[in-house]
Amino acid sequence: MMYDLSRPIISSMPVYPGDPPVQVKHLSFPPWQISELHMGSHSGTHLDAPRHRFATGMGIDDITPDRLIGPGIVIDVGGYSANAELGPSVLTGYEVRPGMAVLFRTGWEVYWGSDDYAHHPYIGAALAEALVQREVRLVGIDAFSVDSTVAGGDAAHTVLLRNNILIVENLCHLANLELGVVYTVACFPLLIVGGDGAPARVLAWRATGVDPS
Repeated sequence: MMYDLSRPIISSMPVYPGDPPVQVKHLSFPPWQISELHMGSHSGTHLDAPRHRFATGMGIDDITPDRLIGPGIVIDVGGYSANAELGPSVLTGYEVRPGMAVLFRTGWEVYWGSDDYAHHPYIGAALAEALVQREVRLVGIDAFSVDSTVAGGDAAHTVLLRNNILIVENLCHLANLELGVVYTVACFPLLIVGGDGAPARVLAWRATGVDPS
């Protein structure tokens, strides 16, 4: 089975505070229909490239396809309080291998569309450094940001993007994936030249031929 971990793009959908609002206008030119889209590059489920934090960093169009698909696991960090900092201890019991996508399931997606969504747990600098040491390729979260949205921090973004680790935010449906199981995780952003980020379709399916030990 293939799992879609992406937010549908619709007008007036939640966006990170201060980001451009999303507007989807459907136009009709009989017999043709087209749509006019207005949105920021970090709308909905989206990929952050290093250029998001570093002006001379790798952009969306510099990311090779092999970076966008590969093994991944879900790490459960449910039960933490609002705006809680997640530390390296959350990796205990999980085998995080080089080249993996690591998706953090906070459970905060249930607050999508409400003010509470901005008060999600977030990845602390020490956890970000631990992920760098494990040489992961991508870090995802079911929240506005890997950093605190209400405090406006940037430690996790800085550590991860400085080390060319891609970031995916606003994931959903992570509860459909089993913990401790290796999936193939694919993230397909819009190919924006010089892009700092882009809306993305994120998919996961049960990996085959993977040693779970």
